[in-house]
Amino acid sequence: MAKIWKYGMVIFFVYALFSHNEDQLMNSIMETPAIAFELVLTLILSACLWNGFLNIIEKSGFMNYLSFVLKPLLKIIYGSIIQRKDVYAYISSNIIANLLGLGTLDTVSGLKAFKKLDEYNTHSYPSREMLTLVIRNTVGITLFPSSLLMLRQQFGSTHLYQFYPYMIIISLSVLMIGLIIQRMIDHE
Repeated sequence: MAKIWKYGMVIFFVYALFSHNEDQLMNSIMETPAIAFELVLTLILSACLWNGFLNIIEKSGFMNYLSFVLKPLLKIIYGSIIQRKDVYAYISSNIIANLLGLGTLDTVSGLKAFKKLDEYNTHSYPSREMLTLVIRNTVGITLFPSSLLMLRQQFGSTHLYQFYPYMIIISLSVLMIGLIIQRMIDHE
């Protein structure tokens, strides 16, 4: 990747010199740090905001309600391992963070859930439940993609939700395909 970056920069500089666009190239180079800073700041503040909302959901007891509602579905997807309260707590919080589009929190709870599933794993390779968690977490079905909406707003999108139906269809399709393939390969 470093080589691609180096050669790309050389090609861009040479092209800018031959097409007499040196001013535009230098302006773009000088504006990039400010754009990157605004982007990082937006993502960090967005994560703080939604982390606060997640804490409110947890403290109000709504997390328990959501977890209760999700339990039948989780039992179908994960099987009997969901009966263990510690595993269920981590997986349900992971799913709720994922549904709310809290990528950073979703990752943390996903890692904790994976570690807890590994404690109950009797094999030297990942269990079906562990692979299911990885597939579901990688797909990242999100009902409210907060980070993506913040980025679209920051970059001036006039139709913030226009991508939403496609995102849901693609996410569900990839999840189903991933789980079907995983179940076909699974030998447990």
